[in-house]
Amino acid sequence: MAGPSLYTSMAGLQAINAQMQALSANLANQQTPGYAAVQAVTEAANYQGGNAPTGADAVVLTPGPSLTQGSLQHTGDPMNVALGGNAWLEVQTGSGPALTRNGSLSISNAGILTDSAGNPVLGVGGQPISLPNLAKLEIGTDGTVSGVPASSPGGPAQVYGQINLVGTPAGTLTPLSGTLYSPPAGVTLSTATNGSLHQGYLNGSNVNSIQSMMQLIADSRSYQTQTDLMKSQGNSAADLNALLAQG
Repeated sequence: MAGPSLYTSMAGLQAINAQMQALSANLANQQTPGYAAVQAVTEAANYQGGNAPTGADAVVLTPGPSLTQGSLQHTGDPMNVALGGNAWLEVQTGSGPALTRNGSLSISNAGILTDSAGNPVLGVGGQPISLPNLAKLEIGTDGTVSGVPASSPGGPAQVYGQINLVGTPAGTLTPLSGTLYSPPAGVTLSTATNGSLHQGYLNGSNVNSIQSMMQLIADSRSYQTQTDLMKSQGNSAADLNALLAQG
């Protein structure tokens, strides 16, 4: 029968494993534009049941991503925008509105401004921004989208909409996929107080690669130590059971 110390070691192993998975995901996305580093948090939960051992299990929580803005990286591509301040882009996904800081934009075949995954980028009125075939695209710091129609390349620029810059909502953002995050349920999204866009730039990942690698190495060593301890405890328990069986 496993003793309380073995259960404690198993809980510690769960906590270390959750941290290693988060660090591995962060390192794998250190070059992904707009990627927000995930965090691993565990809390103790007492074992339940009539025969429950003493001590507590480790329950993995999802506290949401790091909200720190990634550094601005110049690309020169007019379809790239970096976000400043506490701003997020709001996009429409199949499961509802989502937030992202990946400013790699595209124009769909239907002329809709989208993110890199094809989700429509929403304007200040909550609707997608429709564009004609353009000879030149300009996106202002306030999100205003304008351009010169390809049908009249020498003509003046026309305004087609304004990208909605959403402030970081209160509560926990839920990761969806890639760089998309679902806002907390029931929270009304509001305009960013100090948000801005910078055309020709992208936000880099906010992962600290050196710190993450060092922490991953340390966690790997802790994982090995914890595993060796569990083996030792298991062997000790087996030896004790053998002695008791002999009477």
